[in-house]
This record gives sequence, structure tokens and C-alpha cells, in this order.
Amino acid sequence: MRQAVAVLAGAVVAALGALILGEYELKGVMALVAGALFGVAVAEVVVAVARHPGLRLGLAAGVLAAAGMVWAAWIAAGRVWSYVGSARWVAVGVSVVAAPVWIRTSGRREPDTPPDP
Repeated sequence: MRQAVAVLAGAVVAALGALILGEYELKGVMALVAGALFGVAVAEVVVAVARHPGLRLGLAAGVLAAAGMVWAAWIAAGRVWSYVGSARWVAVGVSVVAAPVWIRTSGRREPDTPPDP
């Protein structure tokens, strides 16, 4: 149940983020930074809700981040796909990688694991 709620929360964050990022013109390095931070934001919400996410939640967070970035690119391009710049497409790829990597390296321990010395 917690995993389903985590995916739902990630979807809400991805949708809200897409509506916000769609209002900005992102070019060059700024698009790449936005893609990375967008993926991290979606992944962190998934981690916070699921507490102990696995591979499936990491992949789900990557898909949600990518979908949000594609929606933001579509909004920013005036809803015309041919106007979406190459930096935005690369940012989609960055976000789809950033989310699972963030979840994999979140550093959260399993329950009843003794702390490191």
C-alpha cells in the first residue's frame, strides 16, 4: 500500500513540477540542471513516502520524472512538438536517470540495521 501511495505522490509532484517548469524557457546547461533537480525532487518524494523503495519504485520515479519533463517541454514549446529544443530532450534523459540513481543512493538503512561505527 505504501508503494502505491509513493507512486501517486511522485505523480502529483511530477505534474505540479511540469506545470511550473513549463512556464520557463530552459536552454543549455539550465535545462540539464533542471532535469537533474526535477528527477531528484520526484525521487525524494517517493523515498520519503515509501521509506524503503526498491528497484521498481526507482524505475517508476524515473518514468514519472521523464513524463513530467516531457509535459513541461510541451507546455514551454507552446504545445507544438517541433518547437521543443534539443536541450529539453536531453533534460528528459537526465531526469530519467537522476531519479533512480537518487533512490539507489539515498543512504537509508533497512529497519533494525545497526548504525555504522
